[in-house]
Amino acid sequence: MSEAIVELRDVFCVHRTNEGDAAALQGMNLALGRGEVLSVLGPSGAGKSTILRVVAGLQQPSAGIVRVLDRDIGRMPARTRSRLRHELMGFLGQHSGAALSPDLRMRAAVALPLRLRGVPRRESLRRVAELFEITALAGRADALPAELSGGERQRFALCAALAHRPALLLADEPTGELDDASADAIRALIVELARASGTSVILVTHDLATAGIADRTLRIRDGRITGDRLNGEEALVVDGGWLRLPPDLLAAAGIGRRARVQPTPDGVIVTRAAGDSSPAPPAAAEAPPPERWTPATVELWDVARSYGRGLTRRHVLGRLTHEFAPGQMTAVTGRSGAGKTTLLKLVAGLERASSGQVVLDGQHLGNLDAEQLASLRRQRIGYLSQEPAPIGFLSAEENTVLILRIRGWDADAAAERAATALTRAGLAERARQRAGRLSAGEAQRLALARALASARGLLIVDEPTSRQDEANARAVAALLAAAAHQDGQTVICSTHDPAVIGKADHVVTLGG
Repeated sequence: MSEAIVELRDVFCVHRTNEGDAAALQGMNLALGRGEVLSVLGPSGAGKSTILRVVAGLQQPSAGIVRVLDRDIGRMPARTRSRLRHELMGFLGQHSGAALSPDLRMRAAVALPLRLRGVPRRESLRRVAELFEITALAGRADALPAELSGGERQRFALCAALAHRPALLLADEPTGELDDASADAIRALIVELARASGTSVILVTHDLATAGIADRTLRIRDGRITGDRLNGEEALVVDGGWLRLPPDLLAAAGIGRRARVQPTPDGVIVTRAAGDSSPAPPAAAEAPPPERWTPATVELWDVARSYGRGLTRRHVLGRLTHEFAPGQMTAVTGRSGAGKTTLLKLVAGLERASSGQVVLDGQHLGNLDAEQLASLRRQRIGYLSQEPAPIGFLSAEENTVLILRIRGWDADAAAERAATALTRAGLAERARQRAGRLSAGEAQRLALARALASARGLLIVDEPTSRQDEANARAVAALLAAAAHQDGQTVICSTHDPAVIGKADHVVTLGG
């Protein structure tokens, strides 16, 4: 076999859905060389994460050949695939926290892959210290996962994936929840691994800066490769005689369903065929006018939050005083670990301040017990966590209706409000799809729809665009602004995304 570390030939992945059979990959052909860094770009649901799962042997193809490290991984028994991943691969999935044991401190958690491979303790700790230094995590080595920010967990999970210097690294959105400085460190670490160790890398990303470190960039859509950027030159891909032209290019040329192709000495010219009509833009699903709420008033009075005790005590927020503008959108920014998620949890009553007071609609949350806080959330608050987990066996519609029924909505009103929220989140056509079959970006927008549907004056969202492509990130930012200005929600959003920050009425920067 050639120096190809990964080779996909005519790979299909088909799964059954409520809407009929769906193909996540449709005749995928791909080759990855030794030491090559390959980035994969594409809209949500295009099949990017499926490529990683197939290459890792976590999902078997419906048809086609998948060769990884000179092995036909698509036809291996499950135990053999698991051994191959253990010995030669590093895998960072969409949910980074799953790679870290909740009971192990970070030094031990990142050393664990090395110890399981028989590396002596002293050598494994030396490697761990090296990774922590590169990623600026040395000061958090003794923390548990629950004590970390989402960005810190993501960096630690990548360290665990890289600890054994794998021959192949598969990373799904490795910089999705990171500030610019942390993202730069991660990119540099990946490039250094590829250059120094000859590791081959496949990066799934929506981040153009992360894609920019790659030797080659593939663009995929609907499970097919549509573009290939190599040595700075962008090209469309001819696959088995088929050439897929970008929809926006066809629309700009006025080409609908029929086209003429004329050969020329240098190539071909594609024009609209006689009798072809310009494609009409798809009709957007219209949502009814949103119900307007009384915006919540949220104030922080000298709020501090610490974790741990004694020498392990860590101050996350220190004496923060702020009043959030009612009925407006506030973006909370800052470096990874600055306390953004902690701030949102304090406002939602999911954590208690170590000192000071969080005041919501005149009520001091520190004076309420757990049941009173839960009742307040049911009455007023919609909350989107950093790693949302919709119920996989329920449809998007059922997930959204359920959260409303729990909050006391009757069945008809819950169904109507759920439909409105899903439409606004761009999921009207996926409402009856099982949540477990949604892409990561769609699942995140489902969780946002649930939060939007249940909010009655206060909408709190944590990194809502970390798994969204550029177009959907802009749509989510516009949706949050509309929730504030049209629905009467007080919107508090932690984010690193310029698209969201640009739509905010106010910006609060932590740790800066």
